[in-house]
Amino acid sequence: MNLVRGSTGPLTVTITFNASNLTRVRLTWVPNSQGVTSSPREIDVTPSNNTAQFQITNNASPSEARPFFYIYGYGCTSNGCAGQEQRSVEVRTN
Repeated sequence: MNLVRGSTGPLTVTITFNASNLTRVRLTWVPNSQGVTSSPREIDVTPSNNTAQFQITNNASPSEARPFFYIYGYGCTSNGCAGQEQRSVEVRTN
C-alpha cells in the first residue's frame, strides 16, 4: 500500500478458506506507527463474504520514514474465536 501522508485510502483484504471447520476469520488491525489509523479496526469475514475493507489514514510524523501496521487473522469455528490456535495469514500486495 502506498499512501501519502495526510491522506486516507482503502485496503482490501481477501481471505481464502483452506480449513473446512472455519466459520469465519477475524481480521484485527494493529498500528505500529503513531498517527496511522484504520476504520474499522476489526472485521469478520466468512466463506460467503470473504473480502474486508479497511480505510487507512496516514498522519504519521514526517520523521518516521516508513510508517506501518499489522493485520492479524484469527480463525474461528462454530465454538467461537477464543482458544483457537494461531493460524498463518499470508498477505499479498500488488
